[in-house]
Amino acid sequence: MVLAENIIHSLPPFGAPDCESDLAILGEAAYSRYYFHSTHFNQASLDPSVYLILGRRGAGKTALTKFFSFQKTIPNCMEIAIDEPVAFHEVMSRIAEQTSLNRELQIPQLVKIWEYIVWTAIFYQLRNKDLRIRAACSFADDEGLSKVIRSILQSLLSKYLGVNNTVSDALDKIFYSTTFREAKQAVLEFARKRPLIVALDTLEKYSVSDERLMTTVAALVEFAALFSREFAPKNIHIKVFLMDEMFPYLIEDYISNTLKYVKNEVYLHWKPKDLMRMICWRLFQSLRLKGICKLRAEQIDWDSYRDVKEKIWKPYFGECLDDGCETQEKTFPYILRHTHLRPRQLIVLCNSVAEEALRNQNFPNFSLRNIVMGVQNASDSLADEVFNAYSSVYPKASRIADALSGISPVFQAKELDKRAHQTASQWQGDYSPYRFRQFVAELGIVGRVRRKDDTTGIIEADFEYFKKGRLMLSTDDLCVIHPMFYTKLNVTIQQKLHVYPFPDHEEFVSLKHP
Repeated sequence: MVLAENIIHSLPPFGAPDCESDLAILGEAAYSRYYFHSTHFNQASLDPSVYLILGRRGAGKTALTKFFSFQKTIPNCMEIAIDEPVAFHEVMSRIAEQTSLNRELQIPQLVKIWEYIVWTAIFYQLRNKDLRIRAACSFADDEGLSKVIRSILQSLLSKYLGVNNTVSDALDKIFYSTTFREAKQAVLEFARKRPLIVALDTLEKYSVSDERLMTTVAALVEFAALFSREFAPKNIHIKVFLMDEMFPYLIEDYISNTLKYVKNEVYLHWKPKDLMRMICWRLFQSLRLKGICKLRAEQIDWDSYRDVKEKIWKPYFGECLDDGCETQEKTFPYILRHTHLRPRQLIVLCNSVAEEALRNQNFPNFSLRNIVMGVQNASDSLADEVFNAYSSVYPKASRIADALSGISPVFQAKELDKRAHQTASQWQGDYSPYRFRQFVAELGIVGRVRRKDDTTGIIEADFEYFKKGRLMLSTDDLCVIHPMFYTKLNVTIQQKLHVYPFPDHEEFVSLKHP
């Protein structure tokens, strides 16, 4: 990458914590080379049978939508990004609100509206490719896709609502019109030579108590399943990105038939070794741009955790935290266990470590003090972002979590029930000890201990954020607080503990011991 000096210096040592900032700094061409390609779900998300991609905040959903525009697996592919969700969710919710139909009857109507939105987006992007497609476009060339979508939804809202099924009947008339059918046929002919990927990025926050909004999202999932089944074999692929935080609520209460409409979903669950390679890739790129690292990219096997660790991680972070104790801890798992295994959180922590090293004038070498202080300085920010992500699901989430203040890092689950009553006044809606247990598990504050080694102080625990579905905490479970929340919750640590929120998998064994 050849970049201007001001761009090089404005890029943090480990990159920005969000895709939008990286794009703003680097530009699209440079970002495509800066992006870390070697993750298992990059390729999984391109599978024609995949239409649902789920990730919690900071897992890389937006970055993956950008990846579709420069991926090489599907040659000569065109991406159509519907990436301004506010433009359609706001009006879609109003459309759902206007009708007196119950949820079961609303969803088929909303599915048709999603169909209209997606085909409108496709026609807009391909309007100059075929006269039949242009004939189906009733909007100006310079309006922009988000404005076009908002306009057509406003039109539906103003013209057709008032009598149940009017919108559905009006859309059926459009779908069966000669103009619309010929435009679709022209798109299918185009896709034979140049495949299409339609990517829909959705809202960063959902109020799961907003039934209208949740119903529109359920309709989107059902539409995506139907669309993918019909058009993926014809080279038109749809990829819907949803927040993993709200997905359990969708499948439990809103989607009409989960076996029919929820299939082959991809979870953006980062493995520790993937995160090691990703963060080292970012550090390598930054050091190369600044002329500090003399290695070339081809001299490193980026698919090999061991090669990346030996050539990038260890030279700068070292192998172990030498704190003078008999039980030493490796530097990478120390940093990683203060995250929910999401790239954004790891980037924030590593940039905080780098700031300490720059302040002490030893960058790019990170001392024990740099690492420990950097992690401590950023932990509260990471905890705050988790509370913020769930503020629409659990209003006053941070205040509810305050009930855990001063708790021991390891405790019996029945302690949760003892503290739950302190939160009763902070809940909006039904409160119960069960709901409090669900809350602390869902936010990744509390996990279930799987193994505890009193000799080494190592505790292995399961947390909900790495599971497909919920982590149920029973009163007999031995529980543990996630290290990210120690400072925020003023956790009382009376002995040296290393809490590893990693799944029990042989891939992770080498991370735990020197």
